[in-house]
Amino acid sequence: MRVFVTGGTGLLGSNLVQLLARDGHSVTALVRSKERAARQLGGLGVQLVEGDMGDVAGFAPALAGHDLLYH
Repeated sequence: MRVFVTGGTGLLGSNLVQLLARDGHSVTALVRSKERAARQLGGLGVQLVEGDMGDVAGFAPALAGHDLLYH
């Protein structure tokens, strides 16, 4: 399943991303900083999308093709 998670480096979001990735899902994480996310989530094969909930239009195209969204 392709899953998009907002807040991918937050406390709840990062734990959810790790669980989903380890369960074999294809995960895309919305993050404010790709550098921080790479340190935190590196090695999981997670796709990182840099953006902010204040500008949904800026990352909306990255939502295409996902089966589920966790916000």
